[in-house]
Amino acid sequence: MALDMFLEIEGCNPDWNALENAMISTGVENFENTMAIKEENKFLSKHLIKEVKFRGDFAKSHSLFYVCKSENSHDIISEGNHNCDFKVQYTIVFRVNNAYYDEFVKDIHNFLRTLAGLSSMQFVLSFQYEEVRAIRNKVGFEFFWNMPK
Repeated sequence: MALDMFLEIEGCNPDWNALENAMISTGVENFENTMAIKEENKFLSKHLIKEVKFRGDFAKSHSLFYVCKSENSHDIISEGNHNCDFKVQYTIVFRVNNAYYDEFVKDIHNFLRTLAGLSSMQFVLSFQYEEVRAIRNKVGFEFFWNMPK
């Protein structure tokens, strides 16, 4: 059985380089990011529509992730008192392998803590949009999960 976690990211143009660097520092396999703008591709990016890809697997927790893009930006879907107020166009979905749940909690904590240190971009992580597990708002970063021992 797998669980889904949703990371709602601030804005229509998130900091893909910070997201990539945070993922890499956490330890990912089969990573693909077509979202980060590379200097050599600026000319082409003005004339070609690129496929939206930001996906991979956490090596330790065997959990996969991928990005979903909404057609239009919208309010945060996650329920609860997260004290965040921003528009969302991209959501990263994490498919958690239950057999490695504790490892996933460590992986996601490392990823989000690193991301919060690299970028001021706001985000909300929730379990199926119902239970908020982490936030990065204008005040700072908070993680609402107990770390496994």
